[in-house]
Amino acid sequence: MEKKCKNKKCQRLLPEGYKHKYCENCRNEHVKRIKDTGKAALGVVVLVGGTALTIVTKGKNKS
Repeated sequence: MEKKCKNKKCQRLLPEGYKHKYCENCRNEHVKRIKDTGKAALGVVVLVGGTALTIVTKGKNKS
């Protein structure tokens, strides 16, 4: 029986003995999505953190 990639849009045939459910391309795309989401979330945290610091110090920075 031939194994196919579990991605409904892909359905590539997987090599015999392949241990993953998704093909290499789909797995790489999934990892890229996770990394991009993490970078976006980190950017929001930094932006909010900087804004909160400005509010707490009322815009006055002691140099």
